[in-house]
Amino acid sequence: MRPIPGRATSAVASLTLVLGLGALALVTPPVAARTASPISIDHAEERPAEKIFPIVIDGTSYVSTNDLARIFAATKYWRPEIQKLTLRLGEHTLRFTVDAPIVLVDETGRNLIEPARLIQGVVYAPESIVRRIFEWGLFADATWDDATRTIRFRSPVHVVRQAQLFPRGRVTEISATLLRGLPPRVLYATPSEIRILFEGGTLDTVRSFEGGIVTGGSIREVAGGVELRLRLGQDAKGYAVSVGSGRLKVSVTDDKDLVDAGLFNKLEPVPIGGPDREVRTIIIDPGHGGTDLGATLRGGMSEKDAALDLARALRSALSQRLSARVIMTRESDAEVSAARRAEIANEAGADLFISIHLDSEGSIKGGGFRVYTLSPGGAGGEGQSDAIPEDIDGVTLRPWVGAQTSAVGSSMALAQAIADSLHHSFPGTPVLTRQGPIRILEPVVCPAIMLESAPAARTGPDAASRSYTIYDYARTVAEAIEKFVKAARG
Repeated sequence: MRPIPGRATSAVASLTLVLGLGALALVTPPVAARTASPISIDHAEERPAEKIFPIVIDGTSYVSTNDLARIFAATKYWRPEIQKLTLRLGEHTLRFTVDAPIVLVDETGRNLIEPARLIQGVVYAPESIVRRIFEWGLFADATWDDATRTIRFRSPVHVVRQAQLFPRGRVTEISATLLRGLPPRVLYATPSEIRILFEGGTLDTVRSFEGGIVTGGSIREVAGGVELRLRLGQDAKGYAVSVGSGRLKVSVTDDKDLVDAGLFNKLEPVPIGGPDREVRTIIIDPGHGGTDLGATLRGGMSEKDAALDLARALRSALSQRLSARVIMTRESDAEVSAARRAEIANEAGADLFISIHLDSEGSIKGGGFRVYTLSPGGAGGEGQSDAIPEDIDGVTLRPWVGAQTSAVGSSMALAQAIADSLHHSFPGTPVLTRQGPIRILEPVVCPAIMLESAPAARTGPDAASRSYTIYDYARTVAEAIEKFVKAARG
């Protein structure tokens, strides 16, 4: 029988394909045959419980390092060229090498018996690593229950708990349970408002206050600690802060005799200006400039040009209200570094610094204002300042680093005063105050803020209530600064 043309070729091809697949099977990494029993994660009150599902590879149960990183809030680093993966759990590190059973735990080798595996681009570790993370003391915020295969997170123990307001005659007290001592930092304590940061603290829950001399206020957890903010009635005269014996107490009074007797600190305007509290120099900083266009605003105008227009309007409005010298960090479309802007203010002996920015439907939706200050914890991190050349002795200098820290309380008070004024003048427009690592503010010695505004839509239900001109905006800010300066004089 003559072979059918092509059949032998097909048979050979089929055999070749089978052999090829067999050879491929010899070099293909192992794959999971099935899943193992799940591991339960009990997050206590932080978030809902969940499960992860280990896989079985060659008879051994493995867990994904992606799951480990997520559960333990670890940072993951993968180096494909050497097939190594590092998990950083707080102060500890785990370093896995694909196909090796040894894991480096803080530079000490530990034998997991079975090797780490790379499956479809994900590194898997033997499931025993879960138990050993706790045995080796690498994670203190949870426990491992081997019988139920459960990771149980501990309920968070907050330092500041059960804050409450108590009116006691002519004294109104905010009291809270304190699990350890916390250093209080009075950001400002004026006749109208008190703001205190308890550094390094954590809070059980946000609370609002109203009663007695306190017309409104709150306690909340912020970056750097727990912040207490109290708005006071017009008769408030003094305040006192005590931290100790398991209690945190902040008291305010309208009794002048208690202040005169030294039992309470006097509530005073925020000190700004020189020793005589005169404000002689104000710096206005139009953001961006030169090749730095900033945001593109509605209608195509660049942020750098709009910021310069607004800065000129604010300079005019301030000059009409105060006798202070008003200096701008740039008068034209020039590129000025962040370090140079701070130097201009500091070298001029500025008493106030206002940086002007605009936003185009980015962080401010639908039109509105944000008033920024440096957070009480500072800008944070190295490399925030512009690089500068070495001096003649070869010493690298970092100008004015951390300069704003001592003035941040006054900056926050000024920001709140401007925000209140904007809210009053434009009641239909969102006004927010924010603190953060603001690079432009960090090197400035005097009270410093950054203003950011966004134009409202020209149509729609909110268009009329949220519309404003740059002259309305500049006038409102200038009036707020004028009142703030006059209040500081007493």
